Amino acid sequence: MSSSSKAMLPKNKAPKTDGSKHLTHADTASRFERQYGNAKSKKLKQINELENNSNHPNATIPATRTVTEIKQKCKVAVAQLKKHSDSDLLPASTELSSVLSCGFGQARSVSALNTAFDISASGYNVFAVGEKGLGKRTFITQYLCSKGHKQAELKDWIYTHNFHQPNKPLAIALSPGTAQKLSSELCNIWQHLINRLSTMPTTEYEENNKLDPINSPNQANKKTASNKKATATSHNIYKLSQHLQKIAEEAITPLFNSLFEQFHQNEKLLAFLSAMQQDLIVHAPLIYQGQDERFVPAPNQLLPDRYNINIISANAPNLPLEYGLKQTQHHTPDRAPIVFEPNPTSDNILGKINQSLHAGSTLSNHMMIKPGALHKANGGYLILEASHINEHPEAWHGLKLALRTSRLSPVEARQNATLGDNLLTPEAIPLENKIILLGESDLYDHYAEQDTEFLSLFKIRADFHEEIIRTVDNEVQMAAKMADIIAKYKLKHFDSTAQAAVLEFLSLLCEDQNKLSLHTDSLIQIMLEANRLASVNQATLVSASHVKQALTDISYRSSYLKELYLQEITDGQQLISTSGTAIGQINALTIIDYADSEFGMPALLTAVVQHSVGSGDILDIERDVELGGSLHAKGMLIMNSYLRALFSPYHPLNFTASLAFEQSYAHIDGDSATLAEACALLSALADTPISQSLGITGSMNQLGRVQAVGGINAKVAGFFDACLHQGLTGNQGVIMPYANISQLMLRDDIITAVQDGKFHIYGVKSLSEALTILADMPVDTLNKKGRYRKSSLFGKIIKNLKKWEEQLNPPEDSEEAEQDSDTTAKMTDKKSNVKLTDKKLR
Repeated sequence: MSSSSKAMLPKNKAPKTDGSKHLTHADTASRFERQYGNAKSKKLKQINELENNSNHPNATIPATRTVTEIKQKCKVAVAQLKKHSDSDLLPASTELSSVLSCGFGQARSVSALNTAFDISASGYNVFAVGEKGLGKRTFITQYLCSKGHKQAELKDWIYTHNFHQPNKPLAIALSPGTAQKLSSELCNIWQHLINRLSTMPTTEYEENNKLDPINSPNQANKKTASNKKATATSHNIYKLSQHLQKIAEEAITPLFNSLFEQFHQNEKLLAFLSAMQQDLIVHAPLIYQGQDERFVPAPNQLLPDRYNINIISANAPNLPLEYGLKQTQHHTPDRAPIVFEPNPTSDNILGKINQSLHAGSTLSNHMMIKPGALHKANGGYLILEASHINEHPEAWHGLKLALRTSRLSPVEARQNATLGDNLLTPEAIPLENKIILLGESDLYDHYAEQDTEFLSLFKIRADFHEEIIRTVDNEVQMAAKMADIIAKYKLKHFDSTAQAAVLEFLSLLCEDQNKLSLHTDSLIQIMLEANRLASVNQATLVSASHVKQALTDISYRSSYLKELYLQEITDGQQLISTSGTAIGQINALTIIDYADSEFGMPALLTAVVQHSVGSGDILDIERDVELGGSLHAKGMLIMNSYLRALFSPYHPLNFTASLAFEQSYAHIDGDSATLAEACALLSALADTPISQSLGITGSMNQLGRVQAVGGINAKVAGFFDACLHQGLTGNQGVIMPYANISQLMLRDDIITAVQDGKFHIYGVKSLSEALTILADMPVDTLNKKGRYRKSSLFGKIIKNLKKWEEQLNPPEDSEEAEQDSDTTAKMTDKKSNVKLTDKKLR
């Protein structure tokens, strides 16, 4: 059972009436307390007087009103059952819609995002808080793509071989868009060198390495000849190496000079290029031979790893800003990257270092460094789902470390423990980006309470609204949002009637006639299904009939369990009666929630009273068997307190009562059954039947005022369906809090039944009004002496309390006690007279 925090407005004090007219309990509160008042009732009067000073109109029940008048006043008009959108005020087609305003419906979150993105200091990362399905990621991405907040000077980052310390690759920053160009230039240099070296005849190389046969007559001569040949061979190889090095130098020097001129301002890159140039020249012979793996390109590569560069992040200035359904990277107008990582594991966030097995040992180099999402988003924005990264503690700790130090390195001990002496420790890259976590409020609270570093690293909380005020301007903007979705998913355009039907659905989602839901997932679903129906019917535009049929289809798919419940009511397996009257039982309206299926349904609530026992104690069976939640228990205690304040001034509460939801075997929570419980209990105390044709829901405070509850549309629909299954009689209906009337967005068939007088909706402000409708009799009218009239329901309760007290103390005992009291009084009077006579004599 759901509940709402919206409280009912207080009831104003009723006007005075003459003695010939019936008075209510509220009209004669002062007289009531003079005669029966105690500390509790006096306190209640003070509270009532403070509440009654409010100027809320029509908040009282006139003393002269009859039961019929009360019913008529509480009856909700047909026009109040649903708010319709005027299709004439909407675009004729979504094709004609205006451009969607950036930040529509999310002014608070936009303000938070602007603050975070305009401050470059560390710690100003964002946690976007909002219900799942609001479209937080899409909104933030589109906002960044339209506004643009460049976090830092954009750079391309590369890792290169370190010719001085091979196990410590160098991280070098380049101007945006130059990394790919540098890679191409290095490939050209390598290819040019290979082409020049290949011009040297193979016969010349073989001739210089050829060993002529020696025919010496003895062993000594053979040894001398062998030494001469070795010396000659070494000399030839040395000369050949110098020749190859000279060819290499002549071939690549002009090309490197061109690179030196292009990158003359990048000293770190110049140092690498200079070291690479010398290494190519020195190892020209090995390159020529092509037998050393270090100087041979790997398969599918153009360069050997030692001369290649590993592009970790690159910014291409001319990439198109196209929105794709599966696209995970975008750019701001300033070309800052926007990256979303759907699977935030440690490797995907921080990067990793791959390994290769060679000759029984594990090797790694700078080309095996794989960038993570933080590398790709450097200088821009990284968006992560908080619930997903919460599943990977290593990734979360690594992310916090990177944010604390503003440094990023893929090195991790667990990845490199097997490398031994070949442990690769790349140079760290400065981290200059913003992290945006997406999550619900309970997850934000969890992080804030459990992680001491969280609030210092995520200083900005951006709250996303779940709803927006339903004005004409906002309805037009929502039509523009529909046009946005149509463009994204390539749907048919919606005409004005279809737009109006969707807007009414959005009001139903947030259960408020004057608000529109911003739940994007639900909006997309209904639009996709309506578009499907339009396509099946070969319609040019989507109309209201397609939207309504889509809503019916969605309801039908999720109503299997509801149909089972209704069938059990029809078959008599669930003892629910929607006609006649009964004492101490009532149809309480509840919400049944199973996974993705949520619907309203009546539940039989019964109250049993054992008189002449106890002191007004009320047993909550659901709580005692641990099927009732804390909110349900709170509602019971509030009702108990109200009843004590109501009747204890008149008579001791000499009864014990018990309340239970019959045939309920699931957990029950919420205080929306408080009003129903009070009505059932008062019916049992008064021994007065109440209507079973009416379902009731509502919370109640200690002053008897009815408060708003949640799920009102589902509850009304649930009881209507139950009545429909058993047959509409024309007397059936729902009693609900007056405060919930503005939340009604009922189905068309329910509205039609109300309009035809086959079903009724009553909005009540007090327990008295609800009981008047249920019992079809006055409840708390008072006579001239300020006592409840015997014909009223409360008067019957007082009568029963008195009767039960007499059963405990029979009249005989009372008469003897009165005689003893009279005798004592007479003796006291005689003694007093004697004393007075004595005084006169003196």
